[in-house]
Amino acid sequence: MHDSSLLDREYSPSSRARTPAASLQQYRTRSDAARAQLEVREAVPYGAAAVERCHIFPPPPAATTAAGAPALVFVHGGHWQESGIEDACFAAGHAVAHGCAFAAVSYGLAPARTLPEMIASVRAALTWLADAAPRYGIAPDRLHVAGSSAGAHLLATALAHRTAPRVRSACLLSGLYDLGEIPRTYVNDALGLTPELARACSPLHLPAPRCDQVLLAAGEHETDTYLRQHQQYAAHLAALGVPVRTHTVPGRDHFDLPLDLADAATPFGRISLHHLGLAASHLA
Repeated sequence: MHDSSLLDREYSPSSRARTPAASLQQYRTRSDAARAQLEVREAVPYGAAAVERCHIFPPPPAATTAAGAPALVFVHGGHWQESGIEDACFAAGHAVAHGCAFAAVSYGLAPARTLPEMIASVRAALTWLADAAPRYGIAPDRLHVAGSSAGAHLLATALAHRTAPRVRSACLLSGLYDLGEIPRTYVNDALGLTPELARACSPLHLPAPRCDQVLLAAGEHETDTYLRQHQQYAAHLAALGVPVRTHTVPGRDHFDLPLDLADAATPFGRISLHHLGLAASHLA
């Protein structure tokens, strides 16, 4: 792929999405509602940097046992340069309704932060959450993670590091797993990746993520590049012996697919709940 305009279009999910602005508004509307209606500990620090904060929604009392409840940790997307945790709590209500805690992670954005710094922050957040879990009614060994777009990439990369805590499962939505072409696209205006750094931050060139199983999903209305990388990463995980399931979700695009996460009213929501072990019970 050599034409720069074509390459830019392939790395622009909005070129195939139907109503991206409406989906983005839903992120904020549903996140605001969750923070208004549920118990939440806001902007809890997990690291020393000002951006290293998370919103934590404890599990409902009925689901909390001495051993703790499962938790769903969500890492937002936005091409590593947009969005934040104020827009990343939209699945909290569904998670809590199924007896699960929920945490939305902030990692800072380019150009103020580099991609390695973002990856390190996501890894630090997972480590801190595993250590601090009992404080919030969470079982340290029952962490599940999910991420969309840039968040899927950051989780896949962070979990491939030998110091990352092992998690029960990862649900990765519409991610990029090979950043080799990014230095030749508009996305790199903020990221400033060299070809060498792009490869070093590509999950397709890294060890297996430290998780028991992976669910990879992408919407039907994604660019060819996103759909290709979805399949390539699935093959990479399978070759490394990681249990992996893939879904291309009909009628969904890059922006509205995350809204289905843990939502039992949608087909993919039910798939994700089954992946989390929450489809028929509160057991992870």
